[in-house]
Amino acid sequence: MFPFEPPSLSLVLDPGQILPTGTRKDLLGPYKALRKRIPQVDICFCFVQLQEGCSVEEFSFWLFNTAPDADTSRAWNLLITVDLTSGQLSLTTGYALESFIAHESWEASLQELAACAGDGHWKEGLTGFLRESRDLLSSACTAIHRSGQPLQGPDPRPSSQPTDSTGPKAHASKVSLLSASEESCPSGQEPITTKSLT
Repeated sequence: MFPFEPPSLSLVLDPGQILPTGTRKDLLGPYKALRKRIPQVDICFCFVQLQEGCSVEEFSFWLFNTAPDADTSRAWNLLITVDLTSGQLSLTTGYALESFIAHESWEASLQELAACAGDGHWKEGLTGFLRESRDLLSSACTAIHRSGQPLQGPDPRPSSQPTDSTGPKAHASKVSLLSASEESCPSGQEPITTKSLT
């Protein structure tokens, strides 16, 4: 579908190096807190500049489902893709997370991230999204536990067993960086970078 091999999913995929120096390091604390609270879930932020007219949802779905080394954890992954060309931001979730995703709450988190990114507040937007993700997922887990349903996740041990790679594995939703431009980043600080997203 796309003319390159998909990379492995990791906390930050930034091939164009648009994030300010040190941003990855700044994300480690909130990322570790998310993983400590909800070890089943992993998250990836991907920053791309897709060709004009290319759908960020299609790209995200393709990357999510074809990324190597993710077969055992893919159902529990979150992929946030920011396309700087279109100014669109997309959240793609693994199928196991669907019951934990209250779309209205996640849309609000995406809008805050988009507002921060649109203002150049990368660190604030990304760390805020990680903290909000931890809180949203924790609340969902609490509700699931109260209902008596078991919370299961991927086996953390490596497996040599093949996994089923057929069928849809993700759900996507999209927010426009442009539509969030009326809002501002909650931090109220000066932008980290002056690169424009629009």
